[in-house]
Amino acid sequence: MNDKKRPIPSDDPKDGFDLIEYPVDYNFKAMCRAEKDAPAMDYISGLITPMLNDGALIDLTSNSSRTGKFESVTAVVRINSRVELESIYKLIAQSPRVVMTL
Repeated sequence: MNDKKRPIPSDDPKDGFDLIEYPVDYNFKAMCRAEKDAPAMDYISGLITPMLNDGALIDLTSNSSRTGKFESVTAVVRINSRVELESIYKLIAQSPRVVMTL
């Protein structure tokens, strides 16, 4: 397991993701490296939007770190299944710009 990234949902029943009742509005959080002229919010939106149904991306917000080196992004997404949840987590976590997922 990579220490700097949250474990994505697994087959382990103790991971808690089986307790979620779908559909659910789920908050995906990602800490991204800041890049000039490339907002992290646009980056995360561009990653996940192709995977979603119309209207599934409910809200998207971001905050810059005090030093400006990082941006945190929160995407509120209507999730219909555990498979969809896992797919989005994997996509975000594997992105080279993402430092950590929450």
